[in-house]
This record gives sequence, C-alpha cells and structure tokens, in this order.
Amino acid sequence: MTSTPPPGYQPAPYGFPQPPPHPEANSAMVFGIVGLCLSVMCGGIGVFIAPFGWIKGKRVMAEIDANPSAYSGRGNAQAGFITGLIGTIFGALYLLFWVAYVIFIVVMIFVAAETEPTTTFDSINAMLSSRI
Repeated sequence: MTSTPPPGYQPAPYGFPQPPPHPEANSAMVFGIVGLCLSVMCGGIGVFIAPFGWIKGKRVMAEIDANPSAYSGRGNAQAGFITGLIGTIFGALYLLFWVAYVIFIVVMIFVAAETEPTTTFDSINAMLSSRI
C-alpha cells in the first residue's frame, strides 16, 4: 500500500540550503552601475557616486569571504566593486579633461587680450586698392 503525500507537501531540496544574500550587496552594485553610467554619459559627474560602489563592494566582499556560510551575493558585491572602480577612473579622467579645457580657454582669452591687432582698416584698404 502506497501512501499519498498530504496536500501542500514540498520535498526537501537536495544539498545544503543557500545562505541569504548580504543586505548591502545589491546597493553596492547599484552605486557602481549608476556611478559608471553617470561618469560615461554625463561628463564625469559619476565620480561623486562611483566610489561608494567601489568601497562598499570591497567591504561586502571581505565580509562574505570572512564567513561564506552566513551570506551569499558575492557576485553582486564584486560587480559593484568593479563598476565603481571603472566609474571612478572614467569620472576622474573626464574631470581632468574639463579642468584642462577650462584652463586652456582662460589662457587663450588672456593671450588674445594681451596681443595687439596686427591688421587695421587702413592696411586692409591699402591691400585692396593695390590689387585693383
């Protein structure tokens, strides 16, 4: 005689149950991705957000590695660390570019203001009348 399982019966999963994800792994990934996107698309603004993903991702990975049976989610923390690092580098490069660009423009304005004009209306009129 075979017995039928009661309604709502779920068999036990094979192997060991997975530990819960680290509560800050997803936020590290979000900070890293948003920081990278803002660094690339918005001209370096992500340099103010990306380091949070980088630092938080590194800390969460260290906590998961210290006790892997307590938390999972190392992939999300690692994604936050990597994208935060890349976003910080891109953002810093963009900010350096913009600072160099503004310095170049200011220098060109001062150089142009200090030089005297080389042509006057008299010399232009003399050139035009000599060609006719």
